[in-house]
Amino acid sequence: MLGDKDNTRPSAGRKAPCLLALFFLLLAPAAPGYPAFGVSTGPGVELEAMERLTPDLAAPPVTFTIRQNFAQEDLFSGEAQDELAGVKAWQIQIFDTNGRKVSFIQGRNRPPSAPISWGAVSSGGEPLPDGFYSSRLAWTGADGKVRTAPKTTVSLLTPTELRRFSARKLRVLYTDEGLVVSIEEAMIFKPGGSGIQASALPALQDIALFLKSCAANKVTIKGYTDSSGSMDLNLALSRRRAAVVCRYLLDSGIAAGRLAFKGMGPGNPVASNATEEGRAMNRRVEVVVLRAES
Repeated sequence: MLGDKDNTRPSAGRKAPCLLALFFLLLAPAAPGYPAFGVSTGPGVELEAMERLTPDLAAPPVTFTIRQNFAQEDLFSGEAQDELAGVKAWQIQIFDTNGRKVSFIQGRNRPPSAPISWGAVSSGGEPLPDGFYSSRLAWTGADGKVRTAPKTTVSLLTPTELRRFSARKLRVLYTDEGLVVSIEEAMIFKPGGSGIQASALPALQDIALFLKSCAANKVTIKGYTDSSGSMDLNLALSRRRAAVVCRYLLDSGIAAGRLAFKGMGPGNPVASNATEEGRAMNRRVEVVVLRAES
């Protein structure tokens, strides 16, 4: 469930070189103590990792920030060199204690200066075990060479409430809105229906328990369909499904003032609608736990 970060969209003529640059980053050596492809580390570039300090469980467990440190004399003389100018592709790489790359966040062109959220999941979307990890930034420069910033240490400690979601095969994603808990159609509804199946009740009960543990957070339930059929029917079905999940949470003791629901139809697909597997992933209900208001 780890989404690629693309802070800009390249034109068609630049797409292939950017994808090639990302490919080279994926091949970067797994051992975090060594620079990629023998290239020395990029001077002045640092990757900072901030672990979640707030009690807000909708906040991401780790936030990365990419910084450049310029020498004072270079700033005054105007000779400070921007190491990230002309970057073709970048990747934040996370390694376990054995030096294996277990997760990454990547994007094209210059990396963002804003904080980058990491949901503590593997490259395959599975939650990573608690413990210590190493992380580093790697990037492909304008000259085609791969450079890396020094590694930094990250520790993970997953709250018990969130571990229940993994046991129920619920997908969890951190976004700018907050924490998204995704329930696939097959787990909760019959095809084309909007009645909650009994087999979905344990997962919904765990979601309700989690929402009770973070009473300061508002919640939006969003229903989604695939792109098959008419737009009007898809919007109506997605709204009915979001409404019945909202009603279940209300009946489970979640305050009405915290809850809202929307029918999104085929909007915001998470996979291609060209395949049955992709369409199945797109037919879902998302429980979005919004970040607590400060």
